[in-house]
Amino acid sequence: MLKRSSFSNAAGRYGSILSGIPGYEIEDVKLSDIYILSEGGGTREDAAIAPPEMVKGYSEPTIFGSMPSYGFYIRHVKGIEMSNVEVAYTKEDLRPAFVLDHVNGADFVSVKAQHAPGVPVFALKDVRDFNAWLSPPVPKTHLQRIMQKNI
Repeated sequence: MLKRSSFSNAAGRYGSILSGIPGYEIEDVKLSDIYILSEGGGTREDAAIAPPEMVKGYSEPTIFGSMPSYGFYIRHVKGIEMSNVEVAYTKEDLRPAFVLDHVNGADFVSVKAQHAPGVPVFALKDVRDFNAWLSPPVPKTHLQRIMQKNI
């Protein structure tokens, strides 16, 4: 029997990062039964951050600096599935819960995310085959190819 993984007081500045590098995508990731409580406190300026492509020093997450999401930043990934995942914060955060950048194949099932009024749950940039269902407040969604969209 699997237990739900929980993390609390996660550093609000970084969130969780899944990032390959151009030409070397991370493939076939499945995450389930996770609860993350972030410190939060991110600003609209943080939400606009475009993390640099850093091949040197890649494995150290702090090289990117503050992230544009408080939950998960997902870049250069081919095939990601999240189910029964919840992200929340203790201090209001004005960043999306999930940012997907250059992702091909993303399924979000029963995903919950706290979000401030007017702040999207998902920010998508160059994403193919995106699906979300049973993930309120996001309606059932299928997008074949999207260059940029907030949901």
